[in-house]
Amino acid sequence: MEYLVITFIGSLFLIYSLTIRQLERTEITGPMFFVIGGIALACFIPEEVEQLKNGGAYILPLIELTLSLFLFTDATKTKLSVLKHSYQYPSLLLFVALPLTLLLGIGTALFLFAELTLIQAALLAIILTPTDAALSKGLLESTQVPENIREGINTESGLNDGLCVPVFLIFLLLANNPELGITASQTMIIFTRELGIALLIAIASVAIFIPTLNFAMQRHYFAQKTSPFLLVGFAMAIFSITQYFHSSGFIAVFVAGLLFDRFSPESIRCEIVEDSEHIADFAALLIWCLFGFVSAYLVLPKLSFEIIIYALLSATLIRIIPVMLSLQFTALNIKERFTFAWFGPRGLASIVFTLMVIDTQIENKYQIATIAMTTILFSVFIHGITTKPIADSFARK
Repeated sequence: MEYLVITFIGSLFLIYSLTIRQLERTEITGPMFFVIGGIALACFIPEEVEQLKNGGAYILPLIELTLSLFLFTDATKTKLSVLKHSYQYPSLLLFVALPLTLLLGIGTALFLFAELTLIQAALLAIILTPTDAALSKGLLESTQVPENIREGINTESGLNDGLCVPVFLIFLLLANNPELGITASQTMIIFTRELGIALLIAIASVAIFIPTLNFAMQRHYFAQKTSPFLLVGFAMAIFSITQYFHSSGFIAVFVAGLLFDRFSPESIRCEIVEDSEHIADFAALLIWCLFGFVSAYLVLPKLSFEIIIYALLSATLIRIIPVMLSLQFTALNIKERFTFAWFGPRGLASIVFTLMVIDTQIENKYQIATIAMTTILFSVFIHGITTKPIADSFARK
């Protein structure tokens, strides 16, 4: 059976690689294609789902490392010169729209799901607050879309994962131990640990890595054929050591990517970043296939009217309203504000948080996971289908 599964997945990659241009013309993204493939796979081997259900602890590290590599490569492509003039947009999205999105998500969950407690509703909302710019790759790579929008969305996506981690950990602790209470000082300790240690590790790592890379290049130790492994290994090392010290590895890799973009030699940076992205893309598509497989038995059989309504609201209005409000008094026109508001797809970070919840003893954890995965599933298709038309609309303008 294992070989049949591997054959099926290998065939998916083969078909996707051979038909990628045709798929793009029909507005079918990679995540959409592999989610559908995962659902199809589950239909043929339904007896395997229980084994996978108990293997979440082994899957989680792979997803975390893939997300960390995406964050790093996204950061290395962030144009800091553009952000000097457009920093206000990511700032408003992170410090105004993000809290409002969280509060609106909590209120909606409490209204639709009477069985969820306040902390459980907050846990669900924070799972679905981070965004994944990789699902809007067509928009970010379109030169017709204004740079300030592309860089703003990319920067928000990179930073909101890390900012949501300490909040998620607090809600997870409270949901797992309802009798506990967390004081303001304890909250500050968690935030300081998650952010402070991550920044120190990122700065120290880049300070060591760039001179080492220059040294290897000058003495011809560096081989071009191994370039894809450079940033993969670097990002994995930063993420893992930061997590070991109980800090946010996601923040560390994103900050390290920004610093690497700023201080690394330009002659080699672009090529090794692109090579590393190919490895990250492969791992991400594999995870989306797995996500589709899990959704076939965890989501589709348990869909209810309330879950569908919440998922649709979370993927659209629960983000759109806060973002439109936060950007109301900027120089952006309504179309540009809506583009910021619309492109908040849920992706790998939400999957990581969901698996972490499943791995606990929290009451209603499977309902929380089902709602979260339904939202992610809807987001993959809603945002995937609309990426190309919205990007093309800027080209026509």
